[in-house]
Amino acid sequence: MKHYNTGFVLGKFCPLHRGHMLLIQRALNVCDLVYVVVDNIMDEVIPVKQRMQWVKHQYPTSVVLTQSHPLPQDPSETPFFWDIWREELLRLLPQSVDAVFASEPYGARLAKELSADFVMVDSGRQIVPVSATLIRQDIIGQWQYLAPIVQDDFRKTICIYGPESTGKSTLTKQLADHYHMPYVEEYAKQVIDSKKGDIGFEDIELIVEGHFKAVEDARQQNTPLLFVDTDAIISKLWSNELFGKESPVIEDYIAKQHFDHYLLLDVDLPWVDAIHRYRPKERESFFRKCEEQLIKRGISYTLIRGENEQRLINAIKCVDGLFKIG
Repeated sequence: MKHYNTGFVLGKFCPLHRGHMLLIQRALNVCDLVYVVVDNIMDEVIPVKQRMQWVKHQYPTSVVLTQSHPLPQDPSETPFFWDIWREELLRLLPQSVDAVFASEPYGARLAKELSADFVMVDSGRQIVPVSATLIRQDIIGQWQYLAPIVQDDFRKTICIYGPESTGKSTLTKQLADHYHMPYVEEYAKQVIDSKKGDIGFEDIELIVEGHFKAVEDARQQNTPLLFVDTDAIISKLWSNELFGKESPVIEDYIAKQHFDHYLLLDVDLPWVDAIHRYRPKERESFFRKCEEQLIKRGISYTLIRGENEQRLINAIKCVDGLFKIG
């Protein structure tokens, strides 16, 4: 392939995906310097600054720019479409470019306006069969096409949280099954079961440490979603509830843990007795303590209500919303 001094790539990168990566990398392979202009679109569903950061992170040797204001997106909008874009790009680019790289036919006209060669890359998206529109419609389903830096930004760990006998363990598994994603069980159950329900104050620290490690191990799978049954805040509340005190390490673990969103389960389900459940008549007061902790710490959460299938439906709606763009 012909070698160029300067190359040019234009795109919205909304979000940056492997098709874009192929395009930019192809330009970098045959150019001494590549300018990437991130289109500052008016109806942007992802801020232009974030889209620019993605490109800069993924391709630090490229020069990433954006225009100061939105421009027309289609020639049908104005008879001066190409004049507007030519003048803006000539103003924006520090020097003339020798080649325009694009995966769509508009690149040929753009190259002509800039007096540059046109290099078509992956025409018809045969190498990377995806579009940003398709990804925005189904981020989880199209996850493998996202750029690694975008995956890092979009990945979510969800904590299922609340009083005992509110369906946390059931909902955690149901969500994992629905999305075909991993989950972490409540570590406290393993400890409580092993001691036949007779736990002591010293076991709280063991529970908090074990749960934290299980979550961190699960994160290594790098999936779009990870569901976790309870957290260290619940251990803090139960430590005070059962023993009237708490280990100083609990706040350390609360500070270290990270969840992108909490699903706070309401006490609208019938009580079901079990070896790891202690206070059937105090669920409402414990619920208030759970919610108070979230509010006090500024944690993002959604209250989940409903019996049986409706509880799952409400939770799915919430999780889907976390991945919605625009």
